[in-house]
Amino acid sequence: MENEQQAELKQVLGAVIFAARQPLTAGAIRKVLQETAEINREEAGVYGTIKEAEIKATLAQLKAECESLNLGVHLVESAEGFRFQSDPAGGVWVRHMLNVGRPTRLSRPALETLAIIAYRQPISRAELEGVRGVAVDHVIRMLMEMQLIKIVGRSELPGRPMLYGTTALFLDHFGLKDVKELPGINELARMDAMRKKQEQAVATPVIEGDDAIQGDSMEPTNPPDPADDGEADDEDEFDEDDEDEDEDETRTTKRKTTKRRSDEPENSSQ
Repeated sequence: MENEQQAELKQVLGAVIFAARQPLTAGAIRKVLQETAEINREEAGVYGTIKEAEIKATLAQLKAECESLNLGVHLVESAEGFRFQSDPAGGVWVRHMLNVGRPTRLSRPALETLAIIAYRQPISRAELEGVRGVAVDHVIRMLMEMQLIKIVGRSELPGRPMLYGTTALFLDHFGLKDVKELPGINELARMDAMRKKQEQAVATPVIEGDDAIQGDSMEPTNPPDPADDGEADDEDEFDEDDEDEDEDETRTTKRKTTKRRSDEPENSSQ
């Protein structure tokens, strides 16, 4: 497309985005151009067959020109699409004109809770409290009223607790197109994956070959039966009694023999 047509396209795209009541994606802008070309072929027919790649390239050029010229407005791309917004440098005058006062600021507990939800979503209230160590009911209610978080589903855990995640307004508020643009999100995902692997390894210990074979082949050792011990003691007592009787018989026999020998000389002398 020629430079002259590019300039006209920038004007058209800038006017459409400025007049829109909400951010527009490249696809939505392309649809507007196609519909307008069907209605008015004479003036708008030239842009009826334009592709999304050309629209994005033109918007990138328009964005660079707005920043370089310090016009007080910026063309930004949020999660919902492209839009114009005022330069933060002129925020004091804009707020005074609109009579909106100071901007609403998040408290430290609210900001910490919102950061945990953003990095670990979807997440339940119990998991949030486990990370923060305090109750978060009030903070969650406030963040939902500000439309920064929402309920995204329910967990499979007992009781099926609700899961929370961020909204499109959260991305728009912080100037993000996707949660993947959060700083350190990839590193956190890797750490979570490693933590899950370690938990699984601890939960399922592996028994190696030799130990497993020995463990299966070994027979359980039964504890000694107290009754058996009693029988063994009885047998020992019987053995001792028998020995005592044998000793008594031996002594008696010796006495008889000694007496018989002592009587023999008397009988011979007579």
